[in-house]
Amino acid sequence: MPGLRAVSFIRHPNARELLGVRIFGQAGDGLLQTALATFVLFSPQRESDPRKIALAFGILLLPYSVIGPFVGVLIDRWSRRTILLRANLVRIVTMLAIAVVITGHSPNSLLAVLVLVSLGVNRFVQASLSASLPHVVRGEDLVPANALFPTLGTTAAALAAAFGIATQSVFSNSDTINASLVVLGALCAGIAALIATRIKPKHILGPDIVESAMRDELRNALAGLVAGFQYMARSGRVISSMFAVAFQRWAFGALTVHVLLLSRNSWHTNATADLAVLDFGLVAGAAALGAFTAAILSTFLLSDKTDETVGTKVIKPHRQVHLIAAMSVAVATSAVVTFIGYQIGTLTAIWIAAATLGFAGQLLKINADTTIQRSIDDAHRGRVFSIFDMMINVALVIGITTYSLIEAARENVNIGGSYSVILLSLSTGLSLFLFTKYRKSAA
Repeated sequence: MPGLRAVSFIRHPNARELLGVRIFGQAGDGLLQTALATFVLFSPQRESDPRKIALAFGILLLPYSVIGPFVGVLIDRWSRRTILLRANLVRIVTMLAIAVVITGHSPNSLLAVLVLVSLGVNRFVQASLSASLPHVVRGEDLVPANALFPTLGTTAAALAAAFGIATQSVFSNSDTINASLVVLGALCAGIAALIATRIKPKHILGPDIVESAMRDELRNALAGLVAGFQYMARSGRVISSMFAVAFQRWAFGALTVHVLLLSRNSWHTNATADLAVLDFGLVAGAAALGAFTAAILSTFLLSDKTDETVGTKVIKPHRQVHLIAAMSVAVATSAVVTFIGYQIGTLTAIWIAAATLGFAGQLLKINADTTIQRSIDDAHRGRVFSIFDMMINVALVIGITTYSLIEAARENVNIGGSYSVILLSLSTGLSLFLFTKYRKSAA
């Protein structure tokens, strides 16, 4: 049964270790992001206009979006196990430095640089994890693995964020508490690094080529990036599935700012900033719950059969049709629910809209990850995943900054539902395109 088989691959030690790296790494991210959000956005004694803060953080993320694809070349050349170990060690250092900055009231520019480094290294880790997965999971298990691994990572981040919010509610929202949460996040990154050392042998995660000197790799980075784009362009399904996710993330970024503004300025005042953090956390939790539900559902939409020509198990085409059909319906429903929920603007309506957004987005992401892993060879997979990660990051940044600029100019929070539903509609169109292509393949 697909539901039971969905977790059978965890019996492999290296698969468990890779999952452990993801869970503890993203738990550390959840603690860091919660501390930063409350330190910068929800602290009454600091900037009272979150739109400017959202715009600043959107611009802050742009540099990695530019250099990220070049990092993907290194993912396809260096030992990915070594990357997971050393990158998490760098994250420990940057998180501890961020904690010092928070308690020491250092200049905001220093905090911005440290956050940029931390987020950049985190993207490096996430792309490495995705590129490594086919080395520890069999081909027929990629879909349930893509459903389970990222979702458990997101769940870990959400639970860590919930722990952070609860801690702030009990001990107050202070710089000391926020710094302590960042230190705890650094501890999680340390555990992730320790787990990475347990993955044996060293080169089990790939890439399946010999490592070369740093100078040679940097010299060939541009050529490698072009090769990654060329491999992407060979598959219409890969391109379409990636753009479907990008449009959904664009809308998600815009609506995130919308929720931030509602919780910070409409639902609460400076006197109740702690409650604003709680409401924002509840909405984020709803999105995580929707994503988790999508991951569970996707494992039951798919089953496998044996391909007698190669003697291996493959996903039946009509099961792929089921996944794409569910994805299309989910994104279309998400567009409608989002429009209604954000026009109403109450916490309950936003909670429902966030859950449907998380559900639809996770189905899109599972489909895109699996399509890349099945369509792109290992020598180019890291580059493609880095390009994909760049697309998601850029889309999120564009959603945040565009919405912030619109709000600053028009002072109308209700525009968010209409603006974002257009982007979700584009995701729906691309999902329907994929559904048509898969249906032809299954015929």
